[in-house]
This record gives sequence, C-alpha cells and structure tokens, in this order.
Amino acid sequence: MSGSSSLGDRVLAEVKQQYPNAIECSIVDHSDGCGAKLELTVVSDSFDGMMLLKRHREIQNHLKEKGLFDEIHALQIKAWTPSQWEKKKGDN
Repeated sequence: MSGSSSLGDRVLAEVKQQYPNAIECSIVDHSDGCGAKLELTVVSDSFDGMMLLKRHREIQNHLKEKGLFDEIHALQIKAWTPSQWEKKKGDN
C-alpha cells in the first residue's frame, strides 16, 4: 500500500482482507481526512452466532496486529450479520 493512503483507506483494506466475503465493508472518516475518528461498517456471515463484543474485539485485535489501531483516536464499529443488516436497512 502506498504511503499516501489515508488511515481510513488502510483500515478498510485490512478489514476487507480479514473478511473477504463481507456483504458490506465501508468506512467513513469523521475527522476531515486525518483518520482519527472513523466509523467502520462490516456485514459478514462470519458474525453469525458471535456476540457483539467478540466481533468488535476481533476487528480491533486485527488492526492492532497490523499496527493501525494506535493511530486511531475513535473507532465506531458496526459489525452485523446479514440478517441484522437487512433489518437495519428496513428501519430507515
């Protein structure tokens, strides 16, 4: 990955590698590009039967292993199963 990639881009690339079959994988940078405040959405079958806290920890630990977590000031994670995602979309 090139050195000019934003932190959000690098986080998204790592999460896409972690969940290659994710139905949705997106990131929103709420910090005007510095990447200090990110909102990550991941929708994957991998989360079926997994408690929400475990989903978050799995993502956080992966980002820590890749050396990205310390650069982030705030990370909001939305880690949903496909059925949860469909329900969220229906609620809007």
